Amino acid sequence: MKESHALLEYISDEETMASADEALRELLGITSLDVKDDSSCGDDGELPSKESVEALGDISDDFIQQIVDTYDLKEQYKITSVCVFPPELSIPAFIMRKLTEELVWSSDSRVMDKTYETIQVLTNDKSSGESIIEERRKLTRLENFVDSQKDWDILCNNYLRRCVSAALGMPQVLYKEKLNLKPPGGSGFAPHLDNPSLRIALGDNGPKDFVTVMVAIDNMTSSNGCLRLAKGEWSEENACAVILPEENGSPDASGRAGAIPLEIAETLNFEDLECPGGTIAIFNGWLPHRSSANSSPFPRRAVFLTYNAASDGMFHAAYYERMRKLRSEWRQRVGLSQNCDSDEKAELDALSTIPRI
Repeated sequence: MKESHALLEYISDEETMASADEALRELLGITSLDVKDDSSCGDDGELPSKESVEALGDISDDFIQQIVDTYDLKEQYKITSVCVFPPELSIPAFIMRKLTEELVWSSDSRVMDKTYETIQVLTNDKSSGESIIEERRKLTRLENFVDSQKDWDILCNNYLRRCVSAALGMPQVLYKEKLNLKPPGGSGFAPHLDNPSLRIALGDNGPKDFVTVMVAIDNMTSSNGCLRLAKGEWSEENACAVILPEENGSPDASGRAGAIPLEIAETLNFEDLECPGGTIAIFNGWLPHRSSANSSPFPRRAVFLTYNAASDGMFHAAYYERMRKLRSEWRQRVGLSQNCDSDEKAELDALSTIPRI
């Protein structure tokens, strides 16, 4: 069921100033997130350059492995199903923000899958001066863009692929990508697991296990709807029960698998993952996670990348080809046109029925 979320929560002066300060730094191209720690530097005493996407791609496997081993990330991932990479491997926030803006405003959007959401925001009526609630349709998600964007390809198929491969101790390949653009007032997502829904598209012909890589674009905080994780040694043999998807439902909404019953979610200990923009975190496909609405005045953007073991094969193209087919079949069943012009609003409203809290 679709739920509306108005940006009605009071925002303190201190929080507003912090957000405004962050926006000013972004406008000026200044970032305070470039962290250096001499204890983990290379032989020359300096960290590898991270001034551009190309420079990230040039960081050596040896350096990445050194950091992974120093912080024992593989063991952290094994015990808790999640690990947050240290600053030495983080991506400068200005790079992530630049890539995001270029993607959102890209003129080459033919292969991208886009999802919108109707956001309710509190504004002042200019004529009466009274507070009113306005509805605005906002772009909230982009998918299937890595193959058509050179810098995103370098980031996802080179640097981040090598980082997650080192942390897991086995080579990984990109399965799918999703850019979340949670605007002020944007909804959160209900508790769920990724693996059940990721298996739906290709079934027995695709991989069975996945790992998600999240890169924060903006600072992630409790107030702007950061990721919330229930850490534990999760696996297919030790996983939460999930709700079966609706038969013939939308593959992006009620037809997705992986939703956790609320009575089970209430027994889990979800922790906020608050972190600076540019932070990299990974979690396995059986880890329960959720997020809340964005009650701040600024967006909370993050990219979520799904990888599978290289030994299982490459499925990126097959996944999106299958999802296009499933979406097309669903549109036909519910009577929506294929050109997505006259029925765009109806479809977008249907896509926004993904369980949110």
